[in-house]
Amino acid sequence: MYPSHRRNGRCPRRGRILVSTLAVLVAGLIALQAPSALALEADLDQGKVFAIQNRDYRMNHEFSVSMAFLPLDAFYKFFAISGHYVLHFNDLWAWEAIHFSFAKYLDIDTGLKKQMNDDWDVSATDTPKIDYFIDTNLMIKPMYGKVALFDNWVIYVETYFLIGIGAEKFQTAWFPAANLGVGLRIFITDTISLKLEAREYLYLEEGGVDSTLYLGLGFCYNAFAEDKPTEKVRPDKEVGL
Repeated sequence: MYPSHRRNGRCPRRGRILVSTLAVLVAGLIALQAPSALALEADLDQGKVFAIQNRDYRMNHEFSVSMAFLPLDAFYKFFAISGHYVLHFNDLWAWEAIHFSFAKYLDIDTGLKKQMNDDWDVSATDTPKIDYFIDTNLMIKPMYGKVALFDNWVIYVETYFLIGIGAEKFQTAWFPAANLGVGLRIFITDTISLKLEAREYLYLEEGGVDSTLYLGLGFCYNAFAEDKPTEKVRPDKEVGL
């Protein structure tokens, strides 16, 4: 009598031996290829060269004048003229030593007073108007780069963030304030740049905390501007701007 597996035409033992032999061969081939692949990758790494591009524009002593719009007041439209002096310590940190803004409201009827009188038969209370405000801020500049405009011009830009303290002068009194801001600088030349920025002033008044939103466009002059550094090529370094 033959065993049952012979009658069915199957040989499990031979199958297991064949599978084991193939597994050993595959593992051996992988083991032989691994050192050569690592050596090839190491050779490629040794041949990597990255270009280091230094900043084309560096700020030093910044003097600027800005025009600003203060949109939050519902009854009046305010505009402001601002002056700034910023001392730039390095490519990352700067100190806006002084920011002074003189505000002027335009006597433009927004229609809100008339609407309150017509709809609810009430008269709006005359709110105090901002005369000027002054503050000092720490500036951090984490991002700098260049962008292509319409595929024809290369523009260098820098973003920055502000945090600081100051005070706002209304018609009635002074109020202490803290402010946060964000801005975008567009470099025109070594000494001339434009900046767009938004700031929010949180001031403590008698009735609680209120805020003033500042949207500005500034013209900046960079005094004692540094010469543009020459570009260098160094091995095993990452790309910088």
